[in-house]
Amino acid sequence: MGRISAMVMLALILSIPVSASENTESIVQVRGGGSILFEHVTGVWCDVCADHEPWVEAMVKSNGERLIRVDLHDVIEDPLGNEAATHRRIRLNHTLPFPTYHLDGHAEVTPSMSRGELQMSLLAAESSRKTHEVIEAAIDLDDTGGIVTVEVNDPIQIEGTQLTLLLLETSVTLPPSEATNGLLIHPAVLRSVISIEMTGNKTIKPLAWGDVEMNEGIGLNAVFEFDWPDGIDAESATLVVVHELVQVEDGPATLSALSWAEEDSSEEVQALGWMVMILFGCAMVTIFFRSRNSY
Repeated sequence: MGRISAMVMLALILSIPVSASENTESIVQVRGGGSILFEHVTGVWCDVCADHEPWVEAMVKSNGERLIRVDLHDVIEDPLGNEAATHRRIRLNHTLPFPTYHLDGHAEVTPSMSRGELQMSLLAAESSRKTHEVIEAAIDLDDTGGIVTVEVNDPIQIEGTQLTLLLLETSVTLPPSEATNGLLIHPAVLRSVISIEMTGNKTIKPLAWGDVEMNEGIGLNAVFEFDWPDGIDAESATLVVVHELVQVEDGPATLSALSWAEEDSSEEVQALGWMVMILFGCAMVTIFFRSRNSY
């Protein structure tokens, strides 16, 4: 009887799936808006950018949802550069050296040379923002692309603004032959952008990757549709939704911003796997000793 009980226990243990909990909802609801948009102008040939990256990355991670990092790579001798990044740099009136850190549309008055200085720039940007709107986004993704429905129910400003969707590749690893400055891993690389102004004018970079339409309703409502760029899917992408001024002026150009990326469940899977292995080992020991005692 003891052996049978142990075998039943073993069968139950082996039936435990070694995977993270699965989200059965096809549409993800995201709500936010208070994050500062941190647009980082950089290039793979930029040695100073590589020197700054360790403390820039540490500063971004330590601040969590307080800021959203978007890396804008140069198109000259940079495999990560593209027309979407060029469009954003032109919008920011970027004429400064590399790297340049733009927070809510404005470059730092004095370029940061340390994590502490960049942290102070974040605090200044938060102080300038004063208030923010609430963005609600419904994200529906599949193997070919996605639909992002955006609502800003109580916008601070409507005239002269636009809703923007930025698609980032969450992390890109370059081969040493292409990483001129020695930096192999590049986070938050902008790949594509769609914007729609309140007048209906659209900006889509690259042109064929998606479209957007405004919907009627309270506040601002838009529906973005897109196809995944080559080599990118839901697991490797970060989506950023921004309500911003069309033209960067003296005040904050970002009225509200939020981001979403699929959570990495590898640690949860690994922990569950270890638990199953431990239980399996206990069951095998139990079977062994019960078998010996039966003789």
